[in-house]
Amino acid sequence: MVAIDASVLVAAASPDDPARAESMAFLAAVLGGGHPIHQPTLTLVEVAAAVGRRTQDVDLAREAGLRLLQMPGLILDALDLDAAANAALLASAARLRGADAIYVATARRHGSTLVTLDAELLDRTHEFAATMTPAAWVRRHDPRPMPNEEIDDEDRGRAPGA
Repeated sequence: MVAIDASVLVAAASPDDPARAESMAFLAAVLGGGHPIHQPTLTLVEVAAAVGRRTQDVDLAREAGLRLLQMPGLILDALDLDAAANAALLASAARLRGADAIYVATARRHGSTLVTLDAELLDRTHEFAATMTPAAWVRRHDPRPMPNEEIDDEDRGRAPGA
């Protein structure tokens, strides 16, 4: 099971993003493997907004949102009062931005791995949920090399308590 941070989805939808190949390879592996994808409903807004702002292309932003909704295995989690309270606790404990805390809370609630390109999430959340980069996730689930793969300090695939 995975939860996918908006950073990965936005990179995949943005033709000029340097992490596009890594993000696309990850999404192909997740979708091809039939993995359940737990996402907060906030993802739809974040992806459409970020793609629209980054590319200035309304049609591409709308398409990114529609593709998200059509992902096989997608399970959307509404931000109800319990989810918001859990996210608020995580935000304060890990010093996270609000939206980031919602992704971590969603991953934690379902025992999913949070896949992100955000270095802050990778550094601050490993105590609360398993986190890793798209490249690390693909290596763990499919050992074949990814296109343009680079290994760096942020590519660590941490598990809770690691």
